[in-house]
Amino acid sequence: MMLVAVAGVLMNGTVAALLWKSAGDVNIRSVFLHMLGDTLSTAAVIAGGAAILFTGLTWIDPALSILIAGMILYSSAGIVRETLHILLEGTPRNLVLANVSQAMQSVDGVLNVHDLHIWSLGSNSHALASHVTIADCNVSDCGAILASLNHTLHDHFHITHTTIQFETTGCETTHGCSAPPELETVGAHDHHHHAHSHSH
Repeated sequence: MMLVAVAGVLMNGTVAALLWKSAGDVNIRSVFLHMLGDTLSTAAVIAGGAAILFTGLTWIDPALSILIAGMILYSSAGIVRETLHILLEGTPRNLVLANVSQAMQSVDGVLNVHDLHIWSLGSNSHALASHVTIADCNVSDCGAILASLNHTLHDHFHITHTTIQFETTGCETTHGCSAPPELETVGAHDHHHHAHSHSH
């Protein structure tokens, strides 16, 4: 029985070590901690059983259980914080908004970047939404600017999910975004044009 238990500890330890090498994702780290907890618990049972057998001190078993529980709780705190940060759509800790904004503004054709928001979809997946001011241009030029922005965000910051709203200069704006002319003005213009045509 002891040999089977030791073999289980070694197997769990090997799997945990392999998981540790790829522990960049929060889910993988969670699995790693689960495997580590199982390994430590099994090892504690073996060591505690042997210690109690040779010393007769029965308090060793609960003491080891409390120690292992404390270690798992301590190591889980970081994962809980990161998970909450992702769920609350906080800015990824490894990204600085000012750096991302500066990189976007360095793209040819971009005049200004504002209302920039970045949040995490997972440990290694981020999303971005932003308003970008550009000069008035045709569709093909706008498409080239958008492609350059996405290329910059992907290569420098590993951001692949983007929502970018273009705004142009030299037109009526509302809250910084392009807006159509007011309905009253359009109606008045149409009425005047109608009357002028009718007179001829």
